[in-house]
Amino acid sequence: MTAEVRPDWIAVDWGTSCLRGWAMQGGTALARAESPDGMGTLSRDQFEPALLRLIGDWLGDHEMTVLCCGMVGSRQGWVEAPYHAVPAKPIDAKPVSVPRGDPRIRAYVLPGLRQNAPADVMRGEETQIAGFIALNPGWDGVICLPGTHTKWAEISAGEVVSFQTFMTGEMFALLGQESVLRHSVGSDGWDAVAFVEAIADAIARPERLAAQLFSVRARDLLEGTAPAV
Repeated sequence: MTAEVRPDWIAVDWGTSCLRGWAMQGGTALARAESPDGMGTLSRDQFEPALLRLIGDWLGDHEMTVLCCGMVGSRQGWVEAPYHAVPAKPIDAKPVSVPRGDPRIRAYVLPGLRQNAPADVMRGEETQIAGFIALNPGWDGVICLPGTHTKWAEISAGEVVSFQTFMTGEMFALLGQESVLRHSVGSDGWDAVAFVEAIADAIARPERLAAQLFSVRARDLLEGTAPAV
């Protein structure tokens, strides 16, 4: 960051483990910053100081609008931004104002989306979906947003019609770091062929997934297979 960066507004994606900010001029990002001050590490009175540490160099004498999305709007966040029910435009709900503090900023939090049946919620991904729709007007289909909790969202007529969350990333982390597979799974390298074959096996025989997972450890023990992703 440099003192010369003077945005029109600031965009913030505030997740559980990471805080990211963009200095924006209209729809153009002038600069980007990131810190480990995720929502999960902060008490309510620590949110503004964490934000100012990240964006302080972008602030001038006039009041700056800061628009936040993500877990910052959860019940444990800076301020709770209630979920907006689907079907709905991804960021159609009114942002929730953060209590005033530093006079240089005026911060707002975007609400997430909820689905009542089957029960599901998202925070932050709705803003990514809004960006995709803005860049692809008139697009209908299904969007996949990979991550710790991967989202699959059905989009039609500019609205999120339905969505479903899969704990793909979290399950991989738990298996790779906490289970017996931690001795056989590495974090370096990528085997695209093995990945495609594993997906095909899981689709063809989903009931065998737990057995296939343990076979990774068994092959390591019996054949000396090197740890791999």
